[in-house]
Amino acid sequence: MRRAAIIAKGDVQRVGYRDTVEKTARKLKLTGFVENLKPYDVRIVAEGEQDVLDEFITQIRKGEYPIAPISVERLDVEFEAATGEFEYFEIKRGDWKEELGECLDAIGAVLYRSVELGGDRGEDAW
Repeated sequence: MRRAAIIAKGDVQRVGYRDTVEKTARKLKLTGFVENLKPYDVRIVAEGEQDVLDEFITQIRKGEYPIAPISVERLDVEFEAATGEFEYFEIKRGDWKEELGECLDAIGAVLYRSVELGGDRGEDAW
């Protein structure tokens, strides 16, 4: 078992990236956590087999984000021995006011992107 300590840089806060990371980690049966780092980055700690961690890193770096405006510019990754301290993978949440603001920003970004992808359909679309 190995541990990957990852710092994600780019447009990764307030766009739903932590949710995407959590879903990917759970799908791959990894343990650990994801959390926001001030001011703009996201920290990810994941434990599992090396080949699964490699797949995880590939997916969270080059994932398909058709609606959410997520842009991962860089992942800084360090590997070390796993500690086995985690039972599951979770999102570490901050202050409830920050989290609410982040949710509202993510929803707004997704709505904007949905309209952008849908194009102008005129008043008859409603």
